[in-house]
Amino acid sequence: MNQKQPASRILVVDDEPTARLLMQASLRQAGFVVEVAADAAAALSVFRDGSFDLVMSDVEMPGMDGYALCALLREESDVPVPVVMVTGMDDLASIDRAFEVGATDFISKPINWSLIGHRVRYILRASSAMADLRRANASNRAILDAIPDLLFEIDLEGRYLEFHSADPMPAGWTPDDIIGHNVSQVLPGQPARIMMAALQRAAEVGRVNGVQYEVETPAGPRWFELSVARMESDDAPLPRFVVLARDITERKNAERQIEELAYVDTLTGLPNRLSFLQRLEREIVRAGFLSNRLAVLFLDMDGFKNINDTLGHTVGDLALQTIGTRLREGVRPTDMVSRLSNDEPELRLARLGGDEFTVLVPRVSSTDEVMQLAERIRDLMTRPFLLEGREVVLTTSIGIAVYPEDGNTADALLKHADTAMYHAKEEGRDNCKFYNSALTQRAAQQLNLASNLRLALERGEFRLAYQPQLDVASGRFNSVEALIRWTHPEHGVISPIEFIPAAERSGLIVGIGEWVLRTACADAMRWRDAGLALRVGVNISVRQLRNAGIVDTVRELVASGMAPELLELEMTESVLMEDIHATLLVLRELRATGVTLSLDDFGTGYSSMSYLRQLPIHRLKIDQTFVRGLPDDAESLAIVRAIIGLARSFGFDLTAEGVETLEQARLLRQLGCDSMQGYYFSRPVPAEAIPGLLDSRWPQLEQP
Repeated sequence: MNQKQPASRILVVDDEPTARLLMQASLRQAGFVVEVAADAAAALSVFRDGSFDLVMSDVEMPGMDGYALCALLREESDVPVPVVMVTGMDDLASIDRAFEVGATDFISKPINWSLIGHRVRYILRASSAMADLRRANASNRAILDAIPDLLFEIDLEGRYLEFHSADPMPAGWTPDDIIGHNVSQVLPGQPARIMMAALQRAAEVGRVNGVQYEVETPAGPRWFELSVARMESDDAPLPRFVVLARDITERKNAERQIEELAYVDTLTGLPNRLSFLQRLEREIVRAGFLSNRLAVLFLDMDGFKNINDTLGHTVGDLALQTIGTRLREGVRPTDMVSRLSNDEPELRLARLGGDEFTVLVPRVSSTDEVMQLAERIRDLMTRPFLLEGREVVLTTSIGIAVYPEDGNTADALLKHADTAMYHAKEEGRDNCKFYNSALTQRAAQQLNLASNLRLALERGEFRLAYQPQLDVASGRFNSVEALIRWTHPEHGVISPIEFIPAAERSGLIVGIGEWVLRTACADAMRWRDAGLALRVGVNISVRQLRNAGIVDTVRELVASGMAPELLELEMTESVLMEDIHATLLVLRELRATGVTLSLDDFGTGYSSMSYLRQLPIHRLKIDQTFVRGLPDDAESLAIVRAIIGLARSFGFDLTAEGVETLEQARLLRQLGCDSMQGYYFSRPVPAEAIPGLLDSRWPQLEQP
């Protein structure tokens, strides 16, 4: 009878109590035995005292971070225990660093708690399979790694013991010049140091490949590439190594020529088709790894043949050079409306041949921003060209293909962008089209939406609705949240879910946000003058926080009569984490005005406890996605309890959003929420309806 395998033991390391609690609960529910540690020092102690099958460590921790902890675990453990890094960063440098210190894998925040158990189980299976493979290959490693060209056997002190060469030795060496001599006696200084470093590294890890050095010989400089494998032996006084030294001089020369010639269009100086396709293939792999989208723009100059036919090929070549320069100078990453970080890969330009150019957009957050870039390029090309004293006007047709919707290979994306370009020509030239017609239509709608947004403020099409918040202690409404609404004269009511992202992308959110802030404050002052002291909450976007004017606007409103204690500014976690250090400066200035600051949708973003401690906020608002599962969903209940405990430990007030039932309200009251809002109490209503709601009382919240 088969005995049941013991549950795998997992060590979770995280300085954030909420993260530890959620990770421990999720993994235990998946059947694992879980121990936790609050920092790296505690983790090392627990690790030394027990046997673990996997370690999951947060990257950002006070004192020793996750990278240093991973490196120490690798040094202390003879058995390669899998180490998984948990991080909110998604840049390649952070990922590369994790693998450099020995991490097995990484998991990005925010974590899908329902899938974490499956992910860990997969990592454990993969680690077990790799261990089996290492054991199976150990006896044959030296043979597999030593396919002879120049083949040496060397000990750890760098003494040549044996060698074999199928061809005459370079530099006029003979066996007597090598066997019994030290590396430093055979090779000049730098190559000798490289060889000894490779031996030392191979002694530590077992094998080193791809080490290269250059040696001067009577026939000129020669390049060699080393593969070094440690030999397993019980009787040798020092470790021995099999070293394959392969002459790669011709390859290095070819690589140099390729770099100089094969990847550059000699006429424009831009990358050529080969370079573009190779870059596109790499970016497709990267996008697939990070679950990102990318776009390819295919440009063809309308009527370019007429320039060659009427003005000659010399002028045509000059036109192509001018086009390349205009693209290089006029198309930059800052032209994209929604760039996420400064370290993203830049736009990649190329000339494929003739009058065909391409642009690679490595990271795309929405298709309408790609259309905006295409329209900018189209506008650049319509400006007159001055060619040998002649003013020439050209237009361009642009086709767009998006990964992964329109293809998952470089050839497919380029082909589909080319097809879309011909579609643009068929539509009258001087045009931009997506390969997917639905995307073309949506992008056009988004551009139209942005145009309408510019006029909405002038036409007075926006209005505010207010959703009241119940103070649990008094059982009365004591505050409201301002919510923007847009009624278009032709299209009717347009949802904020649709127009707010468009306003963010276009930058119009700054003006719209200021209107919301001023209008909400005006309503609050009218209520106050009528004897109703209601705090009004206003949502602030990331662009508003980055705009220095937000602090001046709040100061102006306070100076003009707005009581600061009646104004609450609400920001989401994702907004705050975009540039935490710059955001902290703005938040401190805002808090100094006396207004209330709250963290909206808490639990859905990336904020770490170390940053949360620094934020000068007054209130946390529990996101409605967690409230919605109450009271029956155990996971939602555990998360809400954890958030409430966290708020209490930090001294924050607490508001629960999305309350829709009496059962939810009673439970949240019992758990200790200070205030609640949701459809159970009231839907958002116009400003004039607010006074009529203030007499409402809610005795039914008391437990029966």
